[in-house]
Amino acid sequence: MRSFIVLLLCTISAAAHAAGPDCGDHPVMTTTKDDGTTIGIVITDEQRRKSPTWNIESGEPPLAISTAVAAAKAWGKKTYTRFDDVRIHSISLSSIGCYSVKDKWYYLVNFSPIIDGNAIYGSGYFAAVLLDGTVIGPTPVKRDF
Repeated sequence: MRSFIVLLLCTISAAAHAAGPDCGDHPVMTTTKDDGTTIGIVITDEQRRKSPTWNIESGEPPLAISTAVAAAKAWGKKTYTRFDDVRIHSISLSSIGCYSVKDKWYYLVNFSPIIDGNAIYGSGYFAAVLLDGTVIGPTPVKRDF
């Protein structure tokens, strides 16, 4: 009986920890640049908490795609200053994917920098836009393997 109670308390403790609001500062996506460095989008616990929840089946997201595009484009022009311009190559809407946080989403925006009128396609030009309008650029991350 004593073993059962200890096992039950351990299970409850583990479940409470897993259901906690913090997901840690792990990247939601990563890529490896041509030079071999790994970069990714890291959304902090504070940023997750501030971003509004959204259920994919309940209508349009709280941040319109046009607003996300404008925020990302402004960030891209300010960040990638060595290029003449930046264009948005693609945009997707993804769940943050943290097991303890439900209904948190972000737009992933991939850029094509422009130099001398030519688009550059590479793996290192992207940013995330949270549903509160916060733009998060890529940062170096350690590989997990």
